[in-house]
Amino acid sequence: MRYGIVKLLVLLCTAYGFSQTKTITGTVSDNTGPMPGVNVLIKGTTNGVVTDFDGMFNIDDVSNSDVLVFSYIGFVTQEIPVGAQDVINIVLQEDTQALDEVIVVGYGTQKKSNVIGSVTSVEIEEATNVPTTNVSEMLRGRAAGVQVNLGDARPGGGSNIVIRGNVSVAPNGNSPLIIVDGLPFDNLNDVAPDDIANIEILKDASSTAIYGSRASNGVILVTTKTGRTGKATIDYHGYTTIQTLTKNFNQYDGQQFIDLRREANRNRFTGAYLNDENIFSPFELEAIENRNFVDWEDLVLRDAVIQSHSLSFSSGTEKTKIFSSVNYFTQEGIIPNSSFDRGTFKLNIEQQLTDKLVFRGIINYQNANQDRETGGLNFTTITPLAKPFDEEGELVKFYLGPSNTAVNPLWDQRESTDETKINLTDINLSLVYNFTPNLSYTLKTFLRNRNTNRGIYRSTLHSAGDEGIDGIAVLSNTLFKQVLVENILNYTPQIHEDHTLDFTAVQAFDEQRNEYTQIDKSGFTNDALGYNGNATTLLNNPRDVSQRRLLSFLGRVRYGYLDRYLLEATARADGASVFAENNKWGFFPAVSVAWKMQNEPFLQSVEAINELKLRVSYGATGNQGINPLESLGVADDLPYVFGDQTVGGATASSRLPNPNLKWETTTTLNTGVDFRLFNNLFEGTFEYYKANTTDLLLDRSIAGTTGFNVIRFNAGELQNQGIEASLTTNIFRKENFRWSLGLIFSRNRNEVISLTGELDDEGNPIDLTDTSGRRLSVGQSINNIWLPKYDGIYQVGDDIAGSGNPLAQPGDVRVVDQDGNGQIDDRDNVFTNTDPDWYGSITNTISYKNFDLFADIYIVDGATRLNPVLANGELWKGAINGIRAKYYTPEYPSTEYPRPKPDTHLHLFSFAVRDASYVRLRTLTLGYNIPRETFSKIGLQSAKLYVTGTNLFTFTDFRSYSPEQNPVNGGETAFPETRNITLGVKLGF
Repeated sequence: MRYGIVKLLVLLCTAYGFSQTKTITGTVSDNTGPMPGVNVLIKGTTNGVVTDFDGMFNIDDVSNSDVLVFSYIGFVTQEIPVGAQDVINIVLQEDTQALDEVIVVGYGTQKKSNVIGSVTSVEIEEATNVPTTNVSEMLRGRAAGVQVNLGDARPGGGSNIVIRGNVSVAPNGNSPLIIVDGLPFDNLNDVAPDDIANIEILKDASSTAIYGSRASNGVILVTTKTGRTGKATIDYHGYTTIQTLTKNFNQYDGQQFIDLRREANRNRFTGAYLNDENIFSPFELEAIENRNFVDWEDLVLRDAVIQSHSLSFSSGTEKTKIFSSVNYFTQEGIIPNSSFDRGTFKLNIEQQLTDKLVFRGIINYQNANQDRETGGLNFTTITPLAKPFDEEGELVKFYLGPSNTAVNPLWDQRESTDETKINLTDINLSLVYNFTPNLSYTLKTFLRNRNTNRGIYRSTLHSAGDEGIDGIAVLSNTLFKQVLVENILNYTPQIHEDHTLDFTAVQAFDEQRNEYTQIDKSGFTNDALGYNGNATTLLNNPRDVSQRRLLSFLGRVRYGYLDRYLLEATARADGASVFAENNKWGFFPAVSVAWKMQNEPFLQSVEAINELKLRVSYGATGNQGINPLESLGVADDLPYVFGDQTVGGATASSRLPNPNLKWETTTTLNTGVDFRLFNNLFEGTFEYYKANTTDLLLDRSIAGTTGFNVIRFNAGELQNQGIEASLTTNIFRKENFRWSLGLIFSRNRNEVISLTGELDDEGNPIDLTDTSGRRLSVGQSINNIWLPKYDGIYQVGDDIAGSGNPLAQPGDVRVVDQDGNGQIDDRDNVFTNTDPDWYGSITNTISYKNFDLFADIYIVDGATRLNPVLANGELWKGAINGIRAKYYTPEYPSTEYPRPKPDTHLHLFSFAVRDASYVRLRTLTLGYNIPRETFSKIGLQSAKLYVTGTNLFTFTDFRSYSPEQNPVNGGETAFPETRNITLGVKLGF
């Protein structure tokens, strides 16, 4: 009896002991030190955690009978029984078969080691260091062959992305295809930066051919974040940025401007100065006497603030995964009245409906407001001899005196409104049915609605009111709608352990519709409601509707043998509504092969080689970058007055229809080598490519006697060829100190191979000038300047009489008389290529204990731009302000800048062609990862503080607010690029 009681007590205690749970702590490392981000999961449950920045983990509710699973991409997964242990420290081993991460490619994913085409992954953590909603700028310097040029620096502006040079002469024909979560986006900036998980860039025909006609300019694949299996997590990222002016020039101050005007009106023969009364107005003389000078930059510009807040939620089980985020971004402009605000919401859900059926849904909603500075503000060339305010500090309308009708730009700025409101809704619903583990079908649907409303109002006090208009408003509405349906079939048969096979087939339909409506009205009773008020007069009411459709069929097969030899073949047929009836369809095939040399028996014993893969690809893509209906004859609205009534009418368009218009086709040869050497100390890629575009979509002017002005037709050939190299060196990989250095180099050469085939009287190919004013010439780049070659400034003692400009005087601009006939004309013009000789970046990533440092230097070499301020003859007359220079005077004869004079200089445009190369410290970030024990009691899993500087220093000879923008565009000062200092925090719960 006694023994029975003892047995019962032992069993009860044992049962209690087995049911009791505990907390397990420990550290996960590899052979170089602690590993952050490792998944630690109790096997068979959703209870899991992720190691912190020190590789430490802490997991609750663990019993002795549990097994912990440690997993990380590129490392062998380990399972450790808990037993009586309270502390578990493990070292993960690299998985030589799974070391390469899985990356996104067209219509699927692939191990990086098996990728045959030219595909580059962008490091997201580094890219998101740039505080902006302009995702295009996040790609600058992150991938070889990807050139990002500043388009619009104002809040809400964008940049232009060119992948491997301009392959088309068609308008809008060089923009890459944007694919987000497998679906086409018309604007990369519609993606919130904090929602991005991965970015891949497809560059050659092998990788882009599966996208056919939409991919001749490369493809940018963006994958957003999804729910993760395990405990629910909440992440917050917020930052504040201060923007300040950065530039590479100074303007003339008041006294310097006076000296410039005096010098310009100096007698060039006697050297005598005219009296001020003869060159300055009475108003200006009063300003000179009272020393009332205006610094317009200081008056107009201000420091401005950016704020961003992002909150996301992630949770998941084996059957359900959810990710949701809310983002808010607001940016003031350094020019008053300019700003941008955007709020976004995202929901990403995946649900396992049955063992075979999976549902995926993504909903994006965006609401944005952009305010633009208005009034044609130009503060770069305005005279400092002005009076923008009266004695009471109030704005005056005529800032150059009551006798001068020039309107104060600040006046029109105050009396103007320019607001744009954007509402965007995306709905992406997909069903995946797995017939077998090797055969699946996916139905993917996508609906996008973007509604853009813009309102411009000029008050009754605006300069437009001088014509008797009581307020004027322009209201416009653009409705963009896109519908996409894709049917995707994927089959991966298991045929033999030495062979791998993968088939993909897709049928797709894509429709895009644009509706534009504009109303111009005037005669407002008051300014209180702005453009929302009632008006008495309808001035104009244009309406434009366009639609384009694309029907596509495509297939791809991948084959691998012995994990050494890889083959991929792709074919796609696209039918586009924008082309003529008999040429709507285009066919775009591609084939590529790769050799994984490191897996050959004769190299497996070479420890210095971790990877050595050779790749070759050849294929074609198409371009449909023309406007709808260009192949057809259309009518232009031409209302006419009949009696006292305006009657609707129309006339034939000035564009001659071309029923034979067809696709541009770009055929690309790409060779590359990928390598990882010396235990991954060095890893990188080297590539050479040549892309030839045929059947160019050219615009050509035609004789007005035909009744038309221009026709678009197919002719000619354009070639781009270049080399790309990227190298990452993991210099130090110690436990508490890591340092990696990254180098990216890109070089592209663009050349017109042929045009129409027509020859001039001397047997040379005839050049063409397109509608943008660009001159196209065989043997030259399409991005060029055609002018006489600048050759310095004439000096005393030069043989001016024997030059091409015998009437010139010392101090004038000198150009080269190419044909030596003693006169300068078009025959002396030469082409100057504006494309850079090369561009690239140098990145440094350093981590020491809880600190990390990232620095990014961006380099553009050999670029050329024409500076319109230097080319403005009024500047050299002293009539306007501009870029300050040490100009030529008899006492100090400059060899760089001409002499001011009252008449217009010849060849100023040649003089204004300037080197636009630059080196920029683009990003510098210092971060501190707060140790977990500091905040673990309040539920935080991770916390990081960082400070980032962007555009900190720029070294360039090009005089502007940025070496990528002209200081003045179309009579308005370009919106200046800024230097930014950011303070941010990232929290994980």
